[in-house]
Amino acid sequence: MKHITDPLLQLLEPYRYVSVVCGQWGDTGKGKVVDLLADVWADAVIRRTGSANAGHTVVPKDKETILHLIPSGILHDARGLQNIIDEGVAFDPAEAWDSEIVPLRADGIACTNLHISHMAKLLLPQHIVMDMVRETSPGEFKVGTTGRGVGPCYTDFYARTGLVVNDLLNRDVFVRKLRQNLKDKARLLSFADPEIVKKAMQDPRLGSGIYLKDGYHGQADGTGPFDADAIIEHYLRYGERLREFIRDTRELIRRLINKMKHIVFEGAQGTLLSVDYGTYPNVTSSDASFHGLTHGLPIKREDIFSLMIMKAFYMTRVGNGPFPTEFGGALSEAWCRHAEREAEEGQYAHLTVNDPDPFLQGIAIRMAGHEYGATTKRSRRTGWFDLPAAKYARLVNDTPNVVTTKSDVLDDCDTIKICVAYRYTGSNYHLGDQLLTKGTQFTVAPMDDFVLQYCEPEYREFPGWRSKTSDITDMRDMPAAFRTILDFCENEADFHTQICSVGPKRSQTIIRG
Repeated sequence: MKHITDPLLQLLEPYRYVSVVCGQWGDTGKGKVVDLLADVWADAVIRRTGSANAGHTVVPKDKETILHLIPSGILHDARGLQNIIDEGVAFDPAEAWDSEIVPLRADGIACTNLHISHMAKLLLPQHIVMDMVRETSPGEFKVGTTGRGVGPCYTDFYARTGLVVNDLLNRDVFVRKLRQNLKDKARLLSFADPEIVKKAMQDPRLGSGIYLKDGYHGQADGTGPFDADAIIEHYLRYGERLREFIRDTRELIRRLINKMKHIVFEGAQGTLLSVDYGTYPNVTSSDASFHGLTHGLPIKREDIFSLMIMKAFYMTRVGNGPFPTEFGGALSEAWCRHAEREAEEGQYAHLTVNDPDPFLQGIAIRMAGHEYGATTKRSRRTGWFDLPAAKYARLVNDTPNVVTTKSDVLDDCDTIKICVAYRYTGSNYHLGDQLLTKGTQFTVAPMDDFVLQYCEPEYREFPGWRSKTSDITDMRDMPAAFRTILDFCENEADFHTQICSVGPKRSQTIIRG
C-alpha cells in the first residue's frame, strides 16, 4: 500500500491530531478512514460523541467488521494503539460486551488497549424502552430513531437524573441511583399503552423480557414495568466484566497530548444530524460536528487536521426529516420506514441506476451502494449530492479538507445531477431577520426543519463517467467526467478533496494531497 502510506504521511506530517467527521447525514465511511489512519499514523483513536446508534464498518482486507461503540482503531490493538471511549458517549454495557468485545476477542483481538471513561453516560434498559415506546405510540412526535435509548440517556444526563459508568463499580451507589431513575420512568410510562410497553420490553435487545416485571398490566402506582432486581443483577455483572477497561480517560488523554502522540478523533453520525447544527428536531442527541468532537480539549485548532467525509456524488439519510434531493421524495421516505433489505433486493434485483423513475432509481442506487444501516439494517433514503448542504457543513466544520467516498457506486450512471440551489415553495415564513416568500433562493442550506420541507432542488446535470473506478490508485487516472464533477463541486463549495475512496478496502484509497 505504498501508494497510500507515503503520500498520507506526507499530508499529515505537520499535524498531531486528525478529526474525522461526516459532512452529510452520516454513513459516509468514517470507519474506513479512521482504520486507515490507525494503520499508518495514529497512536490513539478517541470516540467522544454518539452511542451504539452509530455503526462504523471496517473492511481491512476481505472481512467486514461492524463496530458501534468501540473506536475503529481497535483492529490495531495488538500494536499498542489506544482506543478510548470518552465521557461524551452514551455507553451501553450490554452492546459493548456482548456484541463487540466478546466477538472481537473470538477473532483474536484482545482489546488490551481499550479504555472506557468512568464518566461516560450509562445507557440502561429503561432508556431503550422509553425510546421505543415514544417511537411506536400513536400521536407521538417521531424522529425515526434507532430505538437504542440514546436520546433518553442524554435527557437523563442533562436533567441530572442519569447514571455514569463509574456507578457500575459501586453496588450501593448503583442500586440507589437506579431505583430512583426507574421511579422517574415509571411515572412517565403510566401514561403509555401497557401493551406497547410490554412489547418494547420483550425486544431481543432487552433479553426478550428478562427485565419485565411479572404481572405488569400498566400500573399507575409508580412501580412501573421494570424488574429492578433483574437489572441490578445483570448490570453489576457487566460492571465486573468491564472493570478492566474503565478508567479516568481525561487523565489518559491529557497524558497522550503531553507526550505529543498522534491522535484521531472519530466522529459519529453526520453534521446535518448534529443536535446543535442539524435539522432540529430530526437530529441525533449529541453534536456530530467538529465542535462536538473536539470540545474541551487542551489543544489548538491549528494543530488539528480536520477531515470532512462526503459521498461522491450522492447522499443518504436514515430516519425522519427533510431531504430536498431525495429520489422519489415523500414516497421514498415512507417506503424506507419499513423496507427490509432482503425483500427489497429480491423484488427489485432487475433495476439499474439509470431507471427513469426517481423512486426506483433511488432503490437501485441504494442496492448498488449497500445503503442499509450497519446498526439497524434499515434502508437508507438516497438522493443526489447537495451543494447547499455541503457548503453549510463546510462552514460549520470550518475545514476545506474533504474525503470523497463510494464513487464506484455511480460507475454505471449515464447522468449525474448536482443540486446547486434550493427554491422555497412554502408560504411566508420568518427565518430570523429574513422574511421568506415563495421563490426565495438558497445557495447555502438553511438549517430549519420547516423551511427545508419546502425547498425544491435546482440541478445541474453532468454526463456520468461510465467506467470502473474501484481499481484506480492515482487521481490522474480517474475518468475525466468524474474529475469534471469533482472540480465543479470543489469550486462551488470551496473545498479540496484530500482523499478519494473508490471501494471499502484500505487499498481502494487514493491520496490526492
